[in-house]
Amino acid sequence: MKNFRKTCLRIDLDAIVQNYQTLKRRVGDDVRMAPVLKADAYGLGIKKIVKVLPGLHTVCVATIEEGIALRRLNSELEIIILSGLSHKAFKVIEEHGLTPVVFEPTIIPHLLQWKGKLNIYLKIDTGMNRLGINRRRKKIVRQLRDAKNIRLMGIFSHFSSANDEDELEMEQQLRRIKTLAECHEISMANSAATMIFSESHCAMVRPGLALFGVSPFQEQDKDLIPALRLSSRIIHIKKIKKNESVGYSRTFRSEGAMRIAVVAMGYADGLSTRMSNRGYFLIKGQRAPIVGRVSMDMTTVDVTSIEDVAVGDRVIIIGRSGDEEILAEDVACWSEKSNYEILCNLGNRVKRTYLTSQ
Repeated sequence: MKNFRKTCLRIDLDAIVQNYQTLKRRVGDDVRMAPVLKADAYGLGIKKIVKVLPGLHTVCVATIEEGIALRRLNSELEIIILSGLSHKAFKVIEEHGLTPVVFEPTIIPHLLQWKGKLNIYLKIDTGMNRLGINRRRKKIVRQLRDAKNIRLMGIFSHFSSANDEDELEMEQQLRRIKTLAECHEISMANSAATMIFSESHCAMVRPGLALFGVSPFQEQDKDLIPALRLSSRIIHIKKIKKNESVGYSRTFRSEGAMRIAVVAMGYADGLSTRMSNRGYFLIKGQRAPIVGRVSMDMTTVDVTSIEDVAVGDRVIIIGRSGDEEILAEDVACWSEKSNYEILCNLGNRVKRTYLTSQ
C-alpha cells in the first residue's frame, strides 16, 4: 500500500552487515556470534536482516512463537529461545528444532523424563537477579550433562551493569559463572560487554543493539555505522503572534512572532511525549526545536529561522541532514529512555523501507 503519510524508517542493511563484521573482528574467529533479533529485530524486520548477515549460524529470539516464525524462513539456523519454556512446549520445541534457554528449576524434572531429543542452554543467575538457576545448585548442571536425551549446549548468564560500564561487577559475575563452566562453554556478553569487556567473550557473544549502529552507551561508538533514518513530512505551517500558545495544555508560549510547522510524527508512532518542548528535528539541514506537547499523530516545531520551508518538506527525526545529525542516542536522551526503547517503540504505521547494494 502506498505510504501517503510519508512517515518512514529507512534501514540500511549494508550498514548492519558492516556492524556485524566489525563486532566479529572484535571477538575473533574463535568466538561465535549469536545476534539477538527478538521482537522482530527490535522492530526493524528480522526477515530482511537474517538474509543479509554473512556466515550466520545462530540467532537468539525471545519466544517460541518468534522461533517458529524464524524457522519457517531458515531451516539451518540454530534458533535460541531466551525467555520461557513450559514442559507442555517440549514437543513443539523438538518439532521445530529450537534450542531453549532453561532457567526455571521446576522444569528440570520434566526435562530429565523427556523421551525425545532436546538441545538446551542452561541459564545461571550470577547477579542480575532476574532469570536463572542459583549458581550454587551445581547438581543441576551435572544432571543435565549426564542426561541421555538432553544435550547441554552451553551455560548462559547475563550482565546486570555492562551498559553502565561497571567492569568490577562484570568481573565478579564472570568469576561466578566460571565456577560452573569453562570459558569455551559460556555465553554472557550482550552488545555492551562485546564492545568493552573482552574477557567476557568466552564461547559466544549475543549483540543486539550494536548491530544497528546504535551504541548501548550514551555516546556513539566511532566504529559503528548508524543504520537508521527516521523521517516524516511537514503537513501544515502556520504563523503565530507574540504570547500565543502551541499545543495541548498551552505548555509553550511564543515570545514573538513565529512560524510553526506541524510534522506527521507523534506518540502513536513511537515518539515520546517527554520530547515535548525538548530536542529538535532537522529540516533543510537546520535544527527545528520541538515546541508544545507531542500529540498522538503530530509534533510541532519552530521553523522561524529556517528559510523557504514548505508543506511537504522532509523532516529528519533520526539521521543526517546536511552537516547536522540526530542519533538514536540523542532521541533517547531527550526522551529519558534507553536506546533500546527508541527502536522497539516505533509503531507499525511507521513504514519500513530497506536500503542495500546487494
